[in-house]
Amino acid sequence: MHTKEITVKERFIFALGDLYGGGGQTIIGVLYLVFITNVIGIGPGIAGTMIMISKGWDAINDPLMGMITDRTHSKMGRRRPFIFIGGILLIPALALLWLPHGIDNTALKVVYMLVTYLFYYTINTIIAVPYSAMSTEITNDFSERNKVNLTRLIFSMTATAICTLVPTMLFESYTAGNLSILSVYFILVFIFGGVFSLPLILIGLFTKERTPYEAVEKFKLESFLKPLSVKGFRKLIVLYICQALALDMASAVVIYYGLYVVNISSTIFLGTFLGMQLLMFPLLYKLVSSVSKTKIYYFGLPLTILMSLGIAFFPTGGAPILLYVLVGLAALGFSGAQLMSWILFPDVVDLVELKLKERNTGVCSGVMTFIRTASAAIAIFIIGWVLELTGFITPTELLPEPIQPDSAILGIRFIFLLGLGILMLFAFLVSRTFKLTPDISKDIKSLNEKLATNIPWTPEEQQRAESYQKEFC
Repeated sequence: MHTKEITVKERFIFALGDLYGGGGQTIIGVLYLVFITNVIGIGPGIAGTMIMISKGWDAINDPLMGMITDRTHSKMGRRRPFIFIGGILLIPALALLWLPHGIDNTALKVVYMLVTYLFYYTINTIIAVPYSAMSTEITNDFSERNKVNLTRLIFSMTATAICTLVPTMLFESYTAGNLSILSVYFILVFIFGGVFSLPLILIGLFTKERTPYEAVEKFKLESFLKPLSVKGFRKLIVLYICQALALDMASAVVIYYGLYVVNISSTIFLGTFLGMQLLMFPLLYKLVSSVSKTKIYYFGLPLTILMSLGIAFFPTGGAPILLYVLVGLAALGFSGAQLMSWILFPDVVDLVELKLKERNTGVCSGVMTFIRTASAAIAIFIIGWVLELTGFITPTELLPEPIQPDSAILGIRFIFLLGLGILMLFAFLVSRTFKLTPDISKDIKSLNEKLATNIPWTPEEQQRAESYQKEFC
């Protein structure tokens, strides 16, 4: 454990690691289903089911990884060895995942895609769980912790934008015959992979962990379930999965939407959506230290819900500029929800510590990371089966640009309504009940620090702790 305070250089290096956190899942969410259906040639229903089955593995290894890192002791710390190793293995995992292998047998295609998908997400777990846990441990200062997480959020959002726009541009160029599939493969694996992996290796070499090691009980199933007993943690899970699933569904279906529903550029669609969120970041950055993070989360969601109706039922022959206006307004309302989930995470970990009297950061991180990876799989599963059941025609060499039936087009519209409308309505209702303010978060952190250093609470502090436990735990 290092007592010297975090430097600007170290904060920058650590924040760069979230280029993969924001970009890796985004590329999967945007391209993986359409890659499987339109390049590999597997039906959407089978593709969605294959990916969903693989989540059984993630259901085990994400929380397990959290418990492993909580119990790791090394010269590099608890989290950094895994981030370092994951950074080295990431490019090989990407090389296998996106390989246009040319296998003809459908069963062998499915087996190959499933095995490589499982391998990739094992590496993702090795990276993502300790990284998100370390975000609460790289500094002990509340204000510096906010700076660290806001800085990494800048890189995460930048990576999300780039990894949404560039892959859709690549796929549009491939579909138009202007780019070979091998060129797409090279860019996805070696350019994106290199940008993702290098910061992770640097984190392993040049950053520090500052939270002292604590005695952690032996591995038990209850260790995973304990954080779920905290009301505030359960609410954060709901907010996170609704936001992540909504974004993943919109990202995964937008190429189909642009190809078959409304004749628009999916790149401009997503660029408008993400660009508006980036424009909102400076304002939200200023608000986060003085305004309740949950209020920032829900404030604009009614606008998103209303705009989702316009996007879902936008007429096929409508003017694209009008659609982009709807998308921009939907993004304006969505920006707070997009930004706040991981900014809330360290504060909610403090709530877990207040109730359990132990800091299971790795387990909490494992649950959150599982939710993030599972949301992408759930999005693909839902989209795959909606397309399958509504009669989607899979492109083939003989029919590369099929005309989709009205039922499939309606299914694509429904996916937008479900993601940005129905899910975010539920998130809005839950977030209104989560009244965690900056002052309360600072006080809870102070109370936890007293306990960690064996300093007894005053009667007034004991009373405040009990009120916080009743409200949030």
